[in-house]
Amino acid sequence: MPSLSKTFNLPIIDISAFTAPDDDGDDEIIKNRPELKIQTAKKIHEACRDVGFFYLTGHNVPREISDQVLNLGNEFFQLDDKEKMKLSIANEDMARGYQRLGENVTRYQKDWHEALDFYKPISRDHYLAKNNLPLRGQNQWPTYPTEFQQVFERYTEHMKELGSKVMSAIALGLGLEENYFEQFLDDSFWVMRVIGYPPLKSAESTNRVGISCGEHTDYGCLTFLNQDSTKGALQVQTKEGEWINAEHIPGTFVVNIGDMLNVWTNNVYKSTLHRVVHKENNYRVSVPFFYEPNFEAKIEPLQPCLDIDPIKHHEPVIYGEHLLRKVSTNFEVTS
Repeated sequence: MPSLSKTFNLPIIDISAFTAPDDDGDDEIIKNRPELKIQTAKKIHEACRDVGFFYLTGHNVPREISDQVLNLGNEFFQLDDKEKMKLSIANEDMARGYQRLGENVTRYQKDWHEALDFYKPISRDHYLAKNNLPLRGQNQWPTYPTEFQQVFERYTEHMKELGSKVMSAIALGLGLEENYFEQFLDDSFWVMRVIGYPPLKSAESTNRVGISCGEHTDYGCLTFLNQDSTKGALQVQTKEGEWINAEHIPGTFVVNIGDMLNVWTNNVYKSTLHRVVHKENNYRVSVPFFYEPNFEAKIEPLQPCLDIDPIKHHEPVIYGEHLLRKVSTNFEVTS
């Protein structure tokens, strides 16, 4: 039987050297952790440099909760439109909440999916709230399924921890101290989307619809995708311009890097175009978690990457300003 790494198009990386607790009984990891961390960091560095996408195993996120968020997302999307629209982004801040089919826009075309978006909670004295800007509101949680908020908040804590571990590996891979990125990520302005995809053929009579989700790069730091078993939906563009499928592998996350890692690495890492083309007959659900820098974090090319290429390809950017520019063009909300 061929190994997973040869069966699928993207690298498959075990990050247990960073995530396994010291009391988990795995003596080999405990004894050899420093060396295993270096090996893992090298694999992640190569994946970020060469592909921009990889599968992650050994992440220490319970399979039970990963499956549960997908199931709860599916239950929410099966509610009638009137119930879902109670959580419309138009009720809050034009970002946190529900978007119905066709309200998400990529490259001026409607995406054929619906979604429920959550962001890091903010205080009333936050810059966003004081200036009445998008993202200033509070997360809108469904009342049904009844356990939705509790489960998703637990899941968020797991994903923030995982994001921190992967960034530690990236730091080592770049020749930095393992905790280097903590100063930029200790108050991560995370985002989580719950996305529902009807079959694309159901959009045939609707004007200005592109595909399930148009091709794009992610604009933050790291994306961890929890997806159901639908085949052939998520597609990743290779350096040669070919579109390949990133199929579901049970127990893994699909991870990709965002634009802020382009800036940090001065294009040593390159965020990769991807899209969703859902041609099957089922209703597809995915839950991407975006592990992002602090809202006020200043992102600029790192010296080890400037040592590779002294031409600075990016000017410094404040992550929150970058986020607001992106969010302002994401939606076309109708009454």
